[in-house]
Amino acid sequence: MKGLYLILDAITLLCPFVLSFDNRVRYVKSWGNVFIASTIIAIPFIIWDIIFTENGIWGFNPDYLVGVSIFGLPIEEILFFWVVPMACVFVYECCKFYFRKVNWRWVNIAVQIAILGYLIFLSSKNPSGWYTLTTIIATVITLYFWFNERKLPQIGISYLICLIPFLIINGILTGSWINSPIVWYNSEHFSDVRMGTIPMEDAMYGFSLIVGTILIHEQLMRWKGVKSFASQKVESMAS
Repeated sequence: MKGLYLILDAITLLCPFVLSFDNRVRYVKSWGNVFIASTIIAIPFIIWDIIFTENGIWGFNPDYLVGVSIFGLPIEEILFFWVVPMACVFVYECCKFYFRKVNWRWVNIAVQIAILGYLIFLSSKNPSGWYTLTTIIATVITLYFWFNERKLPQIGISYLICLIPFLIINGILTGSWINSPIVWYNSEHFSDVRMGTIPMEDAMYGFSLIVGTILIHEQLMRWKGVKSFASQKVESMAS
């Protein structure tokens, strides 16, 4: 189906966009900051994507694309690096408000330990594969900055919630429920261990993209000396 990847991008953004005007979270007020954070995180991911596409480590099925490319990448793939972070930071801001009375720090610790174990397992499968190796490096860098962040207890639960739609969309991209994958992978460069049709590396790729954007989003607000609407609401309700 032509344009399927673009439709998936649109579906990913639809719910956060519609609910951005909810008076309890008012995510619309964070759009500018999240766009900047998404742009910052998108730069290394797009460079990573360009290099791997040019070297045949992964590629894209033209049957599902609209046919517009930038830097050798389908426009849908470029949009992915803004659409997914925008949607996932929305989930994070909702978690900050709706889960404000729960101490989620134990979830952070559990997720961090689980990811370390996941990386050890992943590295034992194909340590020389370029996708495996670079995913491990990106995950370790993201974990390092998360380890040093003590004031954001909702990151772990936000990632777990985001992981569900991320894996559903990724499942379609990698060939679940459709005739052939939208995104294909060179088996020499990843562990070849899959969750259905999804390479194991993709969960950690998503972790770096999602958590990396949240961390940058929060850091930008600190530099600006402002707080998200959800944070302000939480503080006003606590006082």
